[in-house]
Amino acid sequence: METPWSVTISFVVYTAGIVLVGLYSARFASRSTSDYLLAGKGLGSWVTAVSASASSESGWVTLGLVGTAFSEGMAAFWVVPGCLAGYAFNWWIMARPVNRFTSSHQVYTVPDLMASIFQKKALAVRVISVGVIFFMMTAYVAAQFNAAGKAFQAVFHVPYKTGVLIGVGIVVLYTMSGGFRAVAWTDFFQGGLMWLALIFLPLVTVHEAGGWHQMMATLAGQNPDLVSFYGGKSGYMIVGLVIGWLGIGLGYPGQPHVIIRFMAARDEQAVIRGRIIAMVWGFFVFSGAVVLGLACRALFGSLPDAEQALPIVAIQLLPGVMAGLMLAAILAAICSTADSQLLVASASLSHDLYARLTGKDLDSRHVITMDRAAVGVLGLLAMLLALSENRMIFSFVLYAWAGLGAAFGPPLILGLLWRRTSSMGAIAGSVVGFATVVIWKNVPGLSGALYELVPGFFLSLLVVWGVSLRRPA
Repeated sequence: METPWSVTISFVVYTAGIVLVGLYSARFASRSTSDYLLAGKGLGSWVTAVSASASSESGWVTLGLVGTAFSEGMAAFWVVPGCLAGYAFNWWIMARPVNRFTSSHQVYTVPDLMASIFQKKALAVRVISVGVIFFMMTAYVAAQFNAAGKAFQAVFHVPYKTGVLIGVGIVVLYTMSGGFRAVAWTDFFQGGLMWLALIFLPLVTVHEAGGWHQMMATLAGQNPDLVSFYGGKSGYMIVGLVIGWLGIGLGYPGQPHVIIRFMAARDEQAVIRGRIIAMVWGFFVFSGAVVLGLACRALFGSLPDAEQALPIVAIQLLPGVMAGLMLAAILAAICSTADSQLLVASASLSHDLYARLTGKDLDSRHVITMDRAAVGVLGLLAMLLALSENRMIFSFVLYAWAGLGAAFGPPLILGLLWRRTSSMGAIAGSVVGFATVVIWKNVPGLSGALYELVPGFFLSLLVVWGVSLRRPA
């Protein structure tokens, strides 16, 4: 089916708008390293809450989670309490200590934060942090470009690789130009669009499927497992399913692109006011994505690629301009995560590796130039990975999410909340958590039984605690 011109025009207008925001932000980005990397530590509660939420919920929600609900049915609802529990822990437990520590120390990045907390082994902590970020963030950004390729392919019928290149061009342009200020501002607007899309479109699609009860009856007729919260599994497989879905929430305290928002918040009051905003946003986005996937399954029965359900249903059910806005919400989800991750990963190379480790006192303009160059390099690497044959957004994101969550989460939690946490404990925990995720993911019997973040996180937590008691240095 040919895409209406009204869809294309509304989509292009939105895209031009977010690029212009990035270019406008460039007027402020060159004032200092703090401004480029932390927006001058001046984010208010709404921008902090919505941009933090949007940056963590990327194309994996608008395409990946919708597609998972399409394929797995009601079992996908376990994602909702798992992710909301992660939100609650981050906002009520982690956010204020992170903001307070950043206010009293000269830190601009998550490796900066880690090295400042664990000063006795600062060099080793910084190098390990940069390595984990570089490896996992490249894969994470690639998943966003992967999502862009699928979205443009489904809507505009361009080749997948062309869609990837378009997504790369949009995200890299405004991220390079405006730095974190551009990222925060655009993520705020993009988060609002995602929120509206995942409230409005599920309601329209459920109505088109005949209402909730008729939709459930249709799903049961297709496959009874689709209307079961356990997806037809039994015994120990149910335990693995539930713990795995709920375990996604364990990753939130270790995501650098989320933690950086707490670092950039204006003050603790902005954090406190942002809590409810973030929780409300998350509830509607996660629930809406699952409901939309179920409704699309009831309507279509099957699709060649379940992760293209949202753009396909938007084109079929909505008038042109509205459909264009729904498709813009997909791009918003992709951009709001990819831009944050590009900035975090590039800063880890330019700021944490070059400026910090060499000890060269470069002026802010030179550091910012290096940051922008690093954004370009990381964008290129992620693009090359996205152009490969691995095109499953949901699994790609969950793997990177697990690596970051297991490597950073336990050391940060204990380092901020338990005074006896040692530098050796943090190093050992990061290495063990990261290694566990990589090994678990690549052993077929283990990977299929339980999501790799769960063992990675808890082993890391145990190691940080145990080594800190034995090696207090």
